[in-house]
Amino acid sequence: MLRFDRAGVDLATRLVELDGSPRHLEPQAFDLLAYLLTHRDRVVSKSELLDEVWGDQFVSDAALTTRIKEIRRAVGDDGARQAIVRNYRGRGYRFVAEVDGEPPSETTAPESPPLVTSLRGRNDDIAGVMSLLESTPVVTLVGPGGVGKTALALEVSRQVRRRHADPPVVVSLAPVGDADNVVHVLRSAAALPETGPTEASLIAAVADLDALLVIDNCEHVIDEASRLVGAIAEAAGTVRILATSRERLGLRSEQLWPVAPLERIAARALVLERARSVQPDWATDDTARVDRLVDLVDRLPLAIEMAAARLPSIGLADLVDLLDDRLDLLSSPNRAIEDRHRTLPSLIEWSENLLDPSARRLLTDLSVFAGPVGAADIASVAGAHPAELATGPLADLVEQSLVVADTRHQPTRYHLLETVKACVAPNRDPSTDDGHADHIAAALTRADEMLRTPDEPLAVERIELLTAEIRAAHRWCRANDPDRAGAMLRSLLHYAHERQWTEPADWSRDLLAVGSDLELAETAAAACLAADASNRGDYQRARSFADQARRSTDPVIVASAIDTLTNVGLYTGDLDAAHSHAAALLELAERNADPVTWTLGLLGRVLASVYAGRIDEARARLDDTPRPASLSPTNAAWIAYAEGEVHAGAHRVAEAVEWFDKAVELGASVNNRFVVGVAQVSALAARARSGDIVDSMAAFAPVLAQYRRSRSLTHGITALRNLIDLLVREERDEPAMVLLGALSAPATKATYGLESDLLDDARRAAERRHPSADIDRWTQRGAAHDPIWALDFAIATVSGTEPA
Repeated sequence: MLRFDRAGVDLATRLVELDGSPRHLEPQAFDLLAYLLTHRDRVVSKSELLDEVWGDQFVSDAALTTRIKEIRRAVGDDGARQAIVRNYRGRGYRFVAEVDGEPPSETTAPESPPLVTSLRGRNDDIAGVMSLLESTPVVTLVGPGGVGKTALALEVSRQVRRRHADPPVVVSLAPVGDADNVVHVLRSAAALPETGPTEASLIAAVADLDALLVIDNCEHVIDEASRLVGAIAEAAGTVRILATSRERLGLRSEQLWPVAPLERIAARALVLERARSVQPDWATDDTARVDRLVDLVDRLPLAIEMAAARLPSIGLADLVDLLDDRLDLLSSPNRAIEDRHRTLPSLIEWSENLLDPSARRLLTDLSVFAGPVGAADIASVAGAHPAELATGPLADLVEQSLVVADTRHQPTRYHLLETVKACVAPNRDPSTDDGHADHIAAALTRADEMLRTPDEPLAVERIELLTAEIRAAHRWCRANDPDRAGAMLRSLLHYAHERQWTEPADWSRDLLAVGSDLELAETAAAACLAADASNRGDYQRARSFADQARRSTDPVIVASAIDTLTNVGLYTGDLDAAHSHAAALLELAERNADPVTWTLGLLGRVLASVYAGRIDEARARLDDTPRPASLSPTNAAWIAYAEGEVHAGAHRVAEAVEWFDKAVELGASVNNRFVVGVAQVSALAARARSGDIVDSMAAFAPVLAQYRRSRSLTHGITALRNLIDLLVREERDEPAMVLLGALSAPATKATYGLESDLLDDARRAAERRHPSADIDRWTQRGAAHDPIWALDFAIATVSGTEPA
């Protein structure tokens, strides 16, 4: 335990003490404390803390401040004392307390620490792979199953994080059932929901990442994985790729790094560590037998863990004797050809033979799950009681390392090792797949109901936990039960639209291609595709799909379709249509008592009035429309955004910014990409028009970069048009007119109303300061390019680098 001041922290057990008594810390607060503690040699910026602790979630500075306060309370510190965690205004936070008698330096940073990793015997591998990644675009870790390729890749991704501007992207192909889904999993893991339907745009976006891309478990989809990795590498972007596979990808740009079994010293240490995880006081001085044990399992880390987990119950001598007598389970006549590859299936079969019937059945049932899940999910599919399962056969499987239990989350999440899954899945009864799909469909229905209430955060957490299961269950349903596939899409309409998750749209295309004549499947898929087309700017297809979906008898599907038509009206300037559709949403909300539909209807009517310049009418809509008793964070965020737009239209900038910031905070609390993105742009534009131009333009850079990365052109174009106004206000007329030219093509999203007036005013202001020949030359330069180029140009302009 690390001790400082009156407190102590055990990073391994996640225990915090104050004056010898345990203190509770929420998981994110502990992760934040651990990060500051292990990086106490320096001030850690807010952005780095948000990246490392929250990853790609939208989180406000307020959330970080709240966690800092929790940490200080737990360890006996406070904002005035700051004896443990100090705030460096404008820079970040630093852990400043003396730890174990070693005071931190306030002025100088220590030399780079030696390479340290929790992986046994892998320091040389980590250093070698990191070195290769500096000089080659693709490195593939090759080796037998169970040798630790995934763990090595994840450790390398953690240690190279500081080399890149973007966080590592980890793509696990293990849950992928067929090669066609590789591209979807890549898009989802890279957080690129708006790349559009073309593979070329996805490849370009991934290649442009300044990050390490880890593509794990390629062997079962090797051809598709190789093709995509090769295409990304050939795009010659900034991304570096680290793949794991049991065989090489076969690329010219590929550098192999063989991952060998552990050296004997590391293997011994792993035996002791794993046995003590089952029985803390387990010990032995019989080094010869330990060496014999690790040699019998070829010093493969996973095989060692499986065998060592049995030591407290069987004993070292008996275990070695058993393996000596049953070497046929651990070896193969073709050992010289497939030595390590054949070891794990044999060991898994041996482990299965030690299970009682209930644990053996559960092991097979678990193979239906695509990723980590809770005991309640497992129990529902297996037909058991969660508590009895968790303390009975599930605990037995965890003890024998056939199942991994992740106790960092509450509730604990369980998953099969992929090599174990591959061995037991062929024995699974087909009814288990049906039960899994039924459970996931029911879970989605409940989550969609919760999304419409103040319990939305719990629903979001639930769906995020089940994402891999949703993907697998929907794939099974498309092939076996289209009506259930449609029900799942129906339950995902609200969640997917608000988080800009486009994968369900791809599922919808597949479902319609099946040619199902089931009303639910057809209309749910059409509603999903309508929203997707609207987001991508394909308004004709959006209207067509929405009209198809409106024929549904399900009010959720109908509401989604009408909302799409409302948005299309707002995007294209058909404000009468937008107003009419929004009114229909309010009527539908009243009939069905649905706060989501109510929010969409009120938002549509308010924005239609604002865009038409009728601010008093918009104000009356907000004030006079009866409201539900309670709203979800997403619904409250959209109403806050509407308030901001009304205040902005009335030129009350301070009030507008306050409401926009509130919308961002509410949306970020439930990972709502849609409302956060539009509110951020509006807030930045409002701040700039109040005089804070320089800081606001600098803040535009990350927003534009996100739109560029996700190819979200509808919202990216809106952001760029706001930026044009700011550039002209700062008298940076040339880049403003270049952007104006780039966004004037007929195919670009139309501009009208206040936005159009803003652009006209910007051009007139530039024309007053420059000859018309200059204005024409600058706009023609932009007109030669597309909106993607315009985003790159704008990012360079506001970042202070040289535009292309």
